[in-house]
Amino acid sequence: MMRFTLFSRPAILGFATALTIFLTPSANAGLGWETFRFTPRGHAEVVAERAQLTVPLRHAKPDGATITLRVVRLPAVQPRPGVSPVVYLAGGPGGSGVAAAQGARWPIFDAVRRERGVILLDQRGTGGSSPPPACPHKVQHVTSRAQDHAQSLAAFKQAAVRCVEHWRSLGLDPDAYRTTESAADLRVLQTALQADALSLWGMSYGTHLAFAAIKQPGLKIDRLLLMGSEGPDQTIKLPLDADALLARVGAAAGAPDLVERLRRRIEAMQREPLSVEQPAPMVIGAFDLQLVVVAMLARHQTAMMIPAVLKELEAGRADTVVQILARMAQASTSLSLMPLAMDAASGASASRLATVRAQEARSVLGAALNFPFPQIGEGLGITDLGDAFRAEPRSDRPTQFVSGTFDGRTPVSNVTAVEGGFSQRGHWVIDGAGHDDELWLTSPELSELIVRFFNGAAPADRRLGPR
Repeated sequence: MMRFTLFSRPAILGFATALTIFLTPSANAGLGWETFRFTPRGHAEVVAERAQLTVPLRHAKPDGATITLRVVRLPAVQPRPGVSPVVYLAGGPGGSGVAAAQGARWPIFDAVRRERGVILLDQRGTGGSSPPPACPHKVQHVTSRAQDHAQSLAAFKQAAVRCVEHWRSLGLDPDAYRTTESAADLRVLQTALQADALSLWGMSYGTHLAFAAIKQPGLKIDRLLLMGSEGPDQTIKLPLDADALLARVGAAAGAPDLVERLRRRIEAMQREPLSVEQPAPMVIGAFDLQLVVVAMLARHQTAMMIPAVLKELEAGRADTVVQILARMAQASTSLSLMPLAMDAASGASASRLATVRAQEARSVLGAALNFPFPQIGEGLGITDLGDAFRAEPRSDRPTQFVSGTFDGRTPVSNVTAVEGGFSQRGHWVIDGAGHDDELWLTSPELSELIVRFFNGAAPADRRLGPR
């Protein structure tokens, strides 16, 4: 879900190094592990293993070009015999599975590895897995006049077209970075690990990948833990879900009229944009405000600041909005191939798009929620994965969903829409948790529940409280 927000996919990526593609006969069938010291930030280092997994660049051409993926294994401290390895699938798309375990989430990874081996995978095109070169063409942000959706989208589309042309000129195939190719990588990984099956642990986009893996021929799945679910047809988000979250923010902040006040402020700024001189001259329009609110809705902590930001604007000041817009512009200047291709290819069904368009006309945030999608994918030549890919996922494997009540990116309703296809399922709903680290760290119960699930506990419905 690439978005022009503080929490966007390609907006916060773009630090890729040179792509490494080898023209070799076939992908490897094994892994040569090397022991090294894995150092989580703020915690003691642990002994881990790393390897390079070679997979076909396009799985439909197994004897063609290949690409290498970085794999890190956290061996179990006290291994349980006969259990499947747990493979972590990072969010984004574009996040590094290895980096995710080195940050604030490490204690949960550490708890799981006590009895289960954990595999940290950098998906193709991310982290240490052959990331494509950075695109030299940047998104040009205009701050001297208020920008509407059409003007901002034109800037993003222009950069996207030039970037895709640049990558193709280097011999790169954007279709090689679609979700189906990453799902097929998991089948190669299972073979290389000599595992009878894999347990998949997905976060955000990682759940989108896990849903695709369910349909992957030859891949055997033991268990599924899906945190912040994005179903096959949920890449494009429903605007009224964001409005409902804004209403909850208002109720929690003692501002029950928040949505209507925000609507009035957006309409006022549509008529008369706000001009500021410090720290640099800038004109802030209605669409700018909508984008700022979308960014803040991702996490509970920032969402609860929206009433104060609105009050500041009503008083004729925009200090906070200016700071956020500056950070957003800086983060979204560069586009990255893997996130762009993944989101463009996943797309949306015609019925989903019709629903989104109808809701945009009623939503206080309009088309800002999904900006710059789905339009940015048009004309790029990236092959849409089609409605068979976006069909309702189904599995008979034990599946545990995890959602946060203040998650503005992957709301609880995403699970409600897809869970019917899972015959063994449970849903942990965490009160007060947003997206990103908040979904992991809000409830003190979550770590132990995850350990129990991977060690064989049945999926269950449960409401979890904050710390």
